[in-house]
Amino acid sequence: MYSLETLSGFDFELSSHCNAKCPQCPRYDIFGNLQKDLNVVHLDANIIKKLPIQKMKNLKTVNLCGNFGDPLMHPELNEVLTFFQNQQISISTNASLRSKEWWSNLGRNRNIDVMFCIDGIGTEHELYRRNTSYNKVLENAKAFIESGGNARWQFIVFRHNEHQINEAKKLSEDMGFKEIKFIYSDRFDTDNKWKVYGKNIKINFDSGETTFDLQDTNMVDNNYLYDLEKSSHQTTLRESLNAPEGQKYWKTLNQKKGKISCVCSIERKLYIHSDGTVYPCCMLASVQLGKKIEKLMLKRLVRDYKKIDLHHNNLYDILESDVFKKTLPDSFNGDPFQHPVCIEWCNKNTGKAYFNNKAVLDIH
Repeated sequence: MYSLETLSGFDFELSSHCNAKCPQCPRYDIFGNLQKDLNVVHLDANIIKKLPIQKMKNLKTVNLCGNFGDPLMHPELNEVLTFFQNQQISISTNASLRSKEWWSNLGRNRNIDVMFCIDGIGTEHELYRRNTSYNKVLENAKAFIESGGNARWQFIVFRHNEHQINEAKKLSEDMGFKEIKFIYSDRFDTDNKWKVYGKNIKINFDSGETTFDLQDTNMVDNNYLYDLEKSSHQTTLRESLNAPEGQKYWKTLNQKKGKISCVCSIERKLYIHSDGTVYPCCMLASVQLGKKIEKLMLKRLVRDYKKIDLHHNNLYDILESDVFKKTLPDSFNGDPFQHPVCIEWCNKNTGKAYFNNKAVLDIH
């Protein structure tokens, strides 16, 4: 399934710390509170330094991304970047952190590109990327691009920002982004709306107008604020499967599934979580929280997480462990069972990786 010599890429979650409060992020519960069992931690930089890069002859790409945090939160990010001099580094970030000077210096690195996650123009951006500043993000992007940085823009299309697609295209060209990519959220699993809760509701009792102060931290938490809605142009996987609204689509998905073909193992990529555990992909690593059946089933497969933890084993031993050599490959074929996340993403009939229901269009 994997070997050091054939690895082509890493996805790192450098940190599970984050400054943003995006409503559909798995680090929060439905009321916007931090998940109680989230291990909020920075990936130990020494773990990265100990990776046997010299043996990875085919290692071409390093992506700094994550399920629960933003890579710019890591206090030793600059040092991490210098460790991968011979690889192309891609950073995915909400980009509302760090100074203009830092961004300008980053843009001088020829082996680094940045995906700026900007989900709308002006305040529309802040309806999803809560606790970030749209103006600060553009200021940082400008500094990065003007110093020669390779910048890409990812725009998640919702109902509230879909009218801004053409405006975003023009702005991306004017600012010098190399690419703008429009995608849909894949997290409208049971409904076409997602209720947003928080502290920021304000009501003008003279006009009856409701507004949202995204900087106010003194108001009562868990207020219902507004609904996120899927784009009117989007067809979700649930809708494509004709699964009942209000229910997770597992049953229908399972009935119509095809053979599981693990995309990340085919591409020889690995995901290293901020707690030092190693997975084929970020999707499997994302089920660590709460009391979900997906979490319990992964635990049943892995059994002892120390086996895949870089605090306890080196990467070679992890890749040679029964988890990577036998348990996970066997599970793709149903022995002892197929994990729901693997079915959801990598079954060849209806899996998200193959179904491709997210992309809207790419502008180069």
